[in-house]
Amino acid sequence: MAILRWRKQELRERFYQPSFRGMYDRFSDMVHEYVRVGDVMLDAGCGSGRVFQYGFGAGERPRLIAGVDVYAEMRGNRNVDAAARADLAALPFRDGAFDIAISSHVAEHLTRPDRVFGELGRVLRPGGVLLVLTPNRWHYVTVSSALMPHSFHVKYNRWRGVGADDIFPTVYRANTPARLRSLYERAGLHVEQLCQFETEPEYLAFSTATYAVGVGFERLVNRFDALKHLRVNLLAAGRKRG
Repeated sequence: MAILRWRKQELRERFYQPSFRGMYDRFSDMVHEYVRVGDVMLDAGCGSGRVFQYGFGAGERPRLIAGVDVYAEMRGNRNVDAAARADLAALPFRDGAFDIAISSHVAEHLTRPDRVFGELGRVLRPGGVLLVLTPNRWHYVTVSSALMPHSFHVKYNRWRGVGADDIFPTVYRANTPARLRSLYERAGLHVEQLCQFETEPEYLAFSTATYAVGVGFERLVNRFDALKHLRVNLLAAGRKRG
């Protein structure tokens, strides 16, 4: 695992400039674009907090960050001020409790996305914002993932340094631009931004040759809008109607 982690970093430094904005960089940019000091923020599906940190500087942090997840590991998440263990389809919060809600790599796991998005819309105040980062169903990684049993995902991700506690079954019921837009609209939110982008091919970091192929794919699909449906990430921002 340590060898693979080192290889991934080495290959990124070899093929990309330090200014390259990766997946979590882009999500963090959007979080910082919308979050205001004094906001009450919900991290929906916050998990353990090991994978994504918000990166708020002094004077940037919301007044309160609440995390919610169905798994108990979220109680060890140091990124949040308070945590609740609950199903995202039945959130234990009053209507309009939050100014902003974020969800990173959760939508692909949802078996009832309509109910979850409806709940997220309910707990946002009028004018509140929901930010979602999730994979595109038609990317080569997600297509391959859908064809493999969950046991393979666990073994592969352990090999590349991801703990089993951060690996969950995927169903991809919210993972096309049209489907994501529909979920927002049905939850009473107007989509302000919905973009697709390819990022560095970290899944191919087991060799220079495979990584180089992935880099070529990244540069091709990011260059031509006609190929945007092949990009790996969906990043959306929607505002609750007042």
